[in-house]
Amino acid sequence: MNRRRARRKVASGALMVVGALVSPGCAGPAPGQGSSVSRPNVLLLTIDTLRLERMTCYGGPAGNTPRIDAIAAAGVRFASVQAPRGLTWPSLTSLMTGMYPRTHQVRLNGSTLEERFVTLPELLQEAGYETGGFLANMCDAANRGLDTFFCAWWEETGRPVGREKRRWDSHDQPKWDRAITRETESFIRQPRDRPFFAWVHYLDPHKPYDPVDAFLRDEYDGSFPPDTEALDRRTLDEIPMTPAEKVQLLAAYDSQVAAVDAHIGHLLDVLDELELADDTLVIVTADHGEELGEHNFYLYHLASVYQQVLSVPWVLRWPGQLPAGRVVSDDVENIDIAPTVLALLGLELPEGMEGVSREPLIRGEPEARGADYTYAEWQAQMVIVGHGPWRFIWNPREVVTQGKPFSQREDRGFVIAPCELYNLEFDPLQQNNLIADRAEVAESLLQRACRFVTEKPFQRTHARVPEAVQQRLRALGYVQNTMTGPNNTGGIARFCNSASIERSCQGGS
Repeated sequence: MNRRRARRKVASGALMVVGALVSPGCAGPAPGQGSSVSRPNVLLLTIDTLRLERMTCYGGPAGNTPRIDAIAAAGVRFASVQAPRGLTWPSLTSLMTGMYPRTHQVRLNGSTLEERFVTLPELLQEAGYETGGFLANMCDAANRGLDTFFCAWWEETGRPVGREKRRWDSHDQPKWDRAITRETESFIRQPRDRPFFAWVHYLDPHKPYDPVDAFLRDEYDGSFPPDTEALDRRTLDEIPMTPAEKVQLLAAYDSQVAAVDAHIGHLLDVLDELELADDTLVIVTADHGEELGEHNFYLYHLASVYQQVLSVPWVLRWPGQLPAGRVVSDDVENIDIAPTVLALLGLELPEGMEGVSREPLIRGEPEARGADYTYAEWQAQMVIVGHGPWRFIWNPREVVTQGKPFSQREDRGFVIAPCELYNLEFDPLQQNNLIADRAEVAESLLQRACRFVTEKPFQRTHARVPEAVQQRLRALGYVQNTMTGPNNTGGIARFCNSASIERSCQGGS
């Protein structure tokens, strides 16, 4: 405890609580808004690689996500939520710390979160919560503050020791998701005299897009099986899918989405059975989305900087305490989730969080406003700025991103212009770059990008990723390389010394 307190002092200041801290043996004081209800349990459900518009409540096909839709109908749904990176570890670390990757420095899968940064589970643990994590991905990360920890990867073998190499196949994803649902149910059912926090991270609908038979729609006929090698060759050879093939791919992907929705529904049923639903704050979100072929013939997420990957869901339910059926259209960010949870629980936000509590938006307070600007990063080399319907992508070093199936051996990658500008209202798939037509908008957002990269050091980190961790990440397709234009070396912030649309958007130094 002394070391934890020392770290907290360096990173965030002491945790302050509205009222007395919850003691390990009793329920906590009432949350904000003058409620007489004790602090609720918290069930945080995160879904890997969930493309936003495949969810029914976000405009997706009917019947894809009935249980998540029910959460939204009984609670609050945020319509515009920006992830800070299309990659699991950076995005979920931002969720757990309320900080951008530039601050917590977890920019790659496998990077280590330094001890000086505090996480949401640690804060809740100190506030008297019994905490548990049940993960089908991100198992090797700094998952601190969890009294109970279960990784589905290691269920049959136990946690790898030291540099031990362990082979596993990502076709096991459905089995892993079943395992974490089972272990979460067991955790929820345990008798306790204090509230619990359970974080559950599902891995499907991550590739491979193995169809889940029980949730396949009628239009799936198997005529275009989503075999990973065949899909990868489509990307590398730039072979577009026919409309019929896209229908088959989406049906397979949607069956994975529906399967995870059913897992979530099972946990909701457990809460109902135990009469805990009214005493539990349920949160559903994702680390990032998936391209599915919209840009550069690319299907996945690591290499992308577009909203198909950066837009994520955020729905909350706490019966009797949060409004039912409310939709918040204001822009928010995934770094706002942790501070919002703390505020809803009546806990003071620690110093250092860059996110903002969106409780006023949730409650519909008249003066409540979302984020004027949102930000995302691609390592330390690109910035994506959002403002209303606008998305500005700044890639001054002309980085060509890579991730499977791209590799340096192929000498090919995911091409992104030095500057790109899109209006999501009229062009949600970001197909029409308006940089030449709306220079005044781009100029304003470029200045915001420069402010973002110069507020804090924006350099690349060289965190060592253990070989055993690299092996497990490679099995999921994470190869993280970049290629840059011949004249573009050095950090991105140097382009701000004389940043202008003419200079920054033509490439070069």
